[in-house]
Amino acid sequence: MARSAGQAAPLRASTRLLQRHSVALGGMLVSALLWLLITLTASPWLAALEERAGDWTWTLGAGRGDERRLIVVDIDERSLAEIGPWPWPRETQARLLDKLAQAGASQQILDIVFTTAQPGDAALASALARRRPVLAQVFALQQGGAPAVGQLSGALDWPTCPAPFAEATGYLANQPALLAPPANGPALAVGHITPRVDADGVVRHQPAIICHSGRAYPALGIAALLQGSGETSLALARGGWTEAPWQLVARGLGRIPLDDTGNLRVSWRLHPDQFISLPAADVLADRIPAHLLTGAWVLVGSSAFGLNDSIATPYGGAGSGLQAHLQIIAALIDGRTPYSPRLAPLAQAGLALAGLLLLAWLVRPQAQRLGQGGQHNRFPVYLQPLVALLLALALLALHVVLQLRAGLWLGWASPALFLLLAGLAMGTLAHARSRIDRDRIYAHLASYLPAPVAAALALQPPSSAIQAATRQVSVLVADIRNFSAYCEARPPEEAAAVLHAFFSEATRVVQAHGGVIEAFQGDAVLAVWNGELQQADTANAVGHAQQALRAAVELLAASRKVLPDPAPAGLEPLSLGLGVETGPAMAGSFGLASRRTHMVMGRTVTIASRLVEMTADLAHPILVGEGLAGQIGGAGLQSMGTFLLDGMRVPHHIYAYPLDAALRTD
Repeated sequence: MARSAGQAAPLRASTRLLQRHSVALGGMLVSALLWLLITLTASPWLAALEERAGDWTWTLGAGRGDERRLIVVDIDERSLAEIGPWPWPRETQARLLDKLAQAGASQQILDIVFTTAQPGDAALASALARRRPVLAQVFALQQGGAPAVGQLSGALDWPTCPAPFAEATGYLANQPALLAPPANGPALAVGHITPRVDADGVVRHQPAIICHSGRAYPALGIAALLQGSGETSLALARGGWTEAPWQLVARGLGRIPLDDTGNLRVSWRLHPDQFISLPAADVLADRIPAHLLTGAWVLVGSSAFGLNDSIATPYGGAGSGLQAHLQIIAALIDGRTPYSPRLAPLAQAGLALAGLLLLAWLVRPQAQRLGQGGQHNRFPVYLQPLVALLLALALLALHVVLQLRAGLWLGWASPALFLLLAGLAMGTLAHARSRIDRDRIYAHLASYLPAPVAAALALQPPSSAIQAATRQVSVLVADIRNFSAYCEARPPEEAAAVLHAFFSEATRVVQAHGGVIEAFQGDAVLAVWNGELQQADTANAVGHAQQALRAAVELLAASRKVLPDPAPAGLEPLSLGLGVETGPAMAGSFGLASRRTHMVMGRTVTIASRLVEMTADLAHPILVGEGLAGQIGGAGLQSMGTFLLDGMRVPHHIYAYPLDAALRTD
């Protein structure tokens, strides 16, 4: 037996622990299921939300100073109007390269693809050989067939193209006649300008390497970085847990972070207004400030409308394609290409878990000082979703700081969604638990107090003030005669059973006739009609007086079924005495907030109690006061005369309900 008790104790402790933390555990389970469902069905939506928030972050933190290391030479509308429509003659383009070199540009990067043969290609090829700019080419990454125009060039010296990088299905490249390497010199550097366009049209990524026929071709910015630094080799390495999933490594250039699919993330950290833009026509006409291009890198491209080089950026719905290359090249120069570390999912899970533990701690109930079983929440349950929202905003703020300060793309949407769901679930469950607890407490309270009083107290804060009012009531007092002797002679269990049966029957009868059990006083019952604020009806005194009298008659009849008959040997038989009266009384709550009582008090209650005491002397089980008799007109009542009741100063007329009528009711 001792062993069984010892085994049951841990089980009971575990059960209590589960009950104590049921809200937290239930909230975790519900939020996890909802989060899994939303993640599986709306993952692209979450990713899009994260990216658009990232766009907002870039624009919010963009600087405003001039960027003089990388300058744009723009084939803009004014240049087209002054020089002529595009494409310009090859000689004009060759002269532009020469002008840039003469102005001191240290490197020229062309966001231009020379796909078709034109007169003057020899002059352009000669300028390309002299000035050695970085040329561009475009790949087609969509499924299906795509044209192959021109000659691909600029492939890395890799034996194969590794798996992370996309395979192109076609390309637009430069004419072979323009790519002939100069004597005793390396081939011209070439980089692709193929973007990754998201569903909303914004360019946020660019493939660092694109594969075609087993060869690896770098992006324009990477090709420019290699040529500008004099590096000729580039290696692919797997990143550590705090680094990007993949990295391009070049000696002296550091590491270029790539994502799982081999893409560069465009930082967009520099506002477009930071880049100095010179019209190509001004360069050709020598109208640019002296020494402005000295030592600078120059990106030659077009912002002219109609040349099909327009993209959406975080700064606007329509911008020139060269803006993406400007951001990529600037980030590569500064070593600030943003990336998501490999441990980003683990970091998100850790942050979500920390927030979840905080939410669980807030909803954990805490035992009150008074009453071992009483509990209350540490934190208002209606604020739980607000805390979850603040945690989600904290995750967003952390992401913003890391994005702007360290170039880290940690991610926040998924853990923020989980915390929001957890906060809503825990708040809802905690609210449901509080409602259940309140209903349970009210049910218990209503079994000790009148139901209307219990309902009012459940919605009111504790108070030490008198909360009472005077109203016209009907009072019924019923007392079991000879019960003290019965308790002395009989076992306590038997006496308790008799009293329980009597109280139960009295409650049923009184409630059936619209009354309220005000108190059980020893072996007596005090019932009141029209005694509560919610029930107050001073205009219907006749009605509740009649209800009280009918309840007395029915309770007398019912008592003959629940009281022992015949009485045990040597004992006087148990019988019921009832006093009923109508009149003014004060009903309400009294006492300090720490210990209060509810009662109905006044002359009417005293008279009803004294009438019960006289039932044995007058040999009538139901005595009625003059107040109730006056309300019902004395119909059916028998006058017993005028008596000076115990403790009263004025005689009162007493009436009896005829015994034969009560027996007929039985």
